[in-house]
Amino acid sequence: MKKVLFLCLCLIIILFGLDNKPKEKANEKSPLFEEKGVFISYIDYSTLKGKNKNEMQIVISQMINNISYFGLNTIILQTSPFSDAIYPSEIYKSSHTVVHEEGDPLPLDILKYFIEKAKEKDIAVYAWINPYRIRNDNNIGDINKNTYYYKWLKTDNIEITDKGIFLNPASSEVLEYITKGLKELCQNYDIKGVIYDDYYYPNDTIDLKTYEKTNKKKNLKQYRIDNINKLIESSYDTVKGVNKDIKFGLSPSGNIEYNLDREYLDVKNVLKSNKIDMIIPQLYYGFSNQNKPYINTLNNWEELNKNTDLYVALSLYKSGMIDSYAGSGENEWLLNTDILKKQIIVSRNVNNYKGFFIFRYEYLFDIHDNHNLNKEVDNLKKLLNNSK
Repeated sequence: MKKVLFLCLCLIIILFGLDNKPKEKANEKSPLFEEKGVFISYIDYSTLKGKNKNEMQIVISQMINNISYFGLNTIILQTSPFSDAIYPSEIYKSSHTVVHEEGDPLPLDILKYFIEKAKEKDIAVYAWINPYRIRNDNNIGDINKNTYYYKWLKTDNIEITDKGIFLNPASSEVLEYITKGLKELCQNYDIKGVIYDDYYYPNDTIDLKTYEKTNKKKNLKQYRIDNINKLIESSYDTVKGVNKDIKFGLSPSGNIEYNLDREYLDVKNVLKSNKIDMIIPQLYYGFSNQNKPYINTLNNWEELNKNTDLYVALSLYKSGMIDSYAGSGENEWLLNTDILKKQIIVSRNVNNYKGFFIFRYEYLFDIHDNHNLNKEVDNLKKLLNNSK
């Protein structure tokens, strides 16, 4: 009897031990590993602006906790939204999105603290940069006079338009400035990678004077494509020159034709160039989108992409809204509350698929009056919890 009791006790101890065995961390090198992430935009920094160091730390800690609890493992953090920085820099001034005025002292190295807190939860951080944008308006009055580019305001290196202030993609000085900032970032921070998004050429006039000064052996369109290629190649080489393990990637518009004809980003050739590690097309379309249905558009990207890691960027912000660009599918986001869930499931079957990123933090975690959006978020959470 004692022997039986002893064996039962041993069995209980073994079972208890197995049940409480620490779970192994997800292996990023495993072909089954999926990056599940969220974009944190400068717009999401409204909860940081004007705060002191301690208050900023509290906000960031809560953001990381929210992301971890939801089941996500990656952040794309906008570090330089307007040729500025959310971290101390010798190249950029502090961003007006996190301090009262551009150039004011940062109460906290925001990027460093995000990385530190994210590591505690096994969350990776990518730095998100807008290489050419200075402002979304044409007001030069709030630009710090000590910025690196201030001396260019009345030169061909910058154009001031009704839609914003932008650096000239054709300028060699601008390219040097961008790569300097990129090198500093990669040298000073333990980031997983760097992402450029969908803003390249802001218009069709910004580089005309620069083009006039060339020998014009190339037509204007090819000249512009070559300028964006130079940006991508120089950026990739800069990143890898600092640390070969830091990834470099792009998150362009999901519209392949628009990228080429309006932004002068030749996605097809870039994907063949071996100058990016990852591509994250912004597939902000519903399944019933008349012009760009999700599955067809995803398949088009799969066909173009042979070797590069492919991720999908998804538009949570459309949930509960009329999609006026979707033609006959304009009401899809009003009638359904599981679109993103289905898009993730479909995308997992695509060659070279590595994960998804949701745009953006506020829509995922803030309280909304939008019933559809709240339901969409609930469905996403169930999907992620079931796939842990």
